[in-house]
Amino acid sequence: MEDYSKQIFFLKGLNFLHLGGKAVILPFLPLYLLHKGFSSIEIGSIMGVAPLISVIAQPMVSFISDKYKKVKIILVYLYLIVTAVSFGVFFSNSFWVVFISFLLFHFALSPCTPLIDSMSLKTLSSNKGNYGKIRLWGSLGFFSIALISSPLLQRIGIDLLFIPFFVTSIITLFALSFLKDQDAPTAQVKLKSVGEVIKNRLFISFLLLCLLVLVPHRINDTMIVLHLESLGATTFWIGLAWSLAALSEVPVFYFLARKVSDYDELFLLSIVSGLYTIRWILYGVVSSPYIATFLQVTQGITFGLFWLIAMQMAVRIIPDHLRSTGQAVLSSVCFGIGGAIGGTGGGLVLDLYGSQFLYQLMAAMTFVATILIFLFYRSRQLKSQGNHVHKKSWVNH
Repeated sequence: MEDYSKQIFFLKGLNFLHLGGKAVILPFLPLYLLHKGFSSIEIGSIMGVAPLISVIAQPMVSFISDKYKKVKIILVYLYLIVTAVSFGVFFSNSFWVVFISFLLFHFALSPCTPLIDSMSLKTLSSNKGNYGKIRLWGSLGFFSIALISSPLLQRIGIDLLFIPFFVTSIITLFALSFLKDQDAPTAQVKLKSVGEVIKNRLFISFLLLCLLVLVPHRINDTMIVLHLESLGATTFWIGLAWSLAALSEVPVFYFLARKVSDYDELFLLSIVSGLYTIRWILYGVVSSPYIATFLQVTQGITFGLFWLIAMQMAVRIIPDHLRSTGQAVLSSVCFGIGGAIGGTGGGLVLDLYGSQFLYQLMAAMTFVATILIFLFYRSRQLKSQGNHVHKKSWVNH
């Protein structure tokens, strides 16, 4: 029991540090690249195309993890690679050097999140409903480090962005040394086992619907910095915007983690998509950088709820021995493909028509997604009722 408590404690710490490290990259790297003279299209390409590599990296690394049941050592190697290739991101003025370095950066960093989630779920075992209480520490880490980094970078200059990033990476590597792999007996994993995930029609359909919702979300992840800067926000307000977004996820992860299991995932996804529509409409009409900053608190009820729904679907459908692989497929589709489409497309639209038009377009996209998801939910519901009536009729005869 003492070992279990220690593992949970360090998993919370790892979530805090891992997502805290992302709080240095996601909010401030676009601003860092803008400071170095890169255009919006170049920034959109760097930030958007790079996550596409996760479509390959996440399933590949997670399959290796499932096969050999080694998460801790893989995470250590991945973080060492992330630290090494980040030199090309931070210390080059060449678009192609930065672009290729960021591809490698994402190849190593993107599998870390599903691996950490997998380790958390394996540790929790039958208490998977407590996943949100571990994951919320990631949101707290993002909030805290973004909040600290903002005034720090305003004081020392955005060109020294690499300092907080290297500090968080080193501390994360230190925290990893305290974790233990969970040696729960599971079925043997072979390459053809991945077909169990890919051939699951409901899961794949759900992923495609998630992608419709997450493309606008990923546009916001990449372009919110440029949007706020175009409205006149300083580095402090940009950091605060990301901090508020992360902090707003905490109560959602804490209070709703167990509640979502009471409802159909598709029904909940249609509600989330509708809430996203309202969120993007507000971003599209607000011209004050301060109001736009505080609108980031809507992140919790949109993305926070979305991620709980997605994780519930993965836990319910994917076999335990393919847990890391299933979560990697989920993450690579939503954040890899979604990030690539959102980053490149968002950068192009922003350059041509401005950020407020971009958010209006995002609202239109999620509105269409809301309708399609609800129709898919109703069709499955009617099909289920039809099968039940047919079965009952057959029994009566």
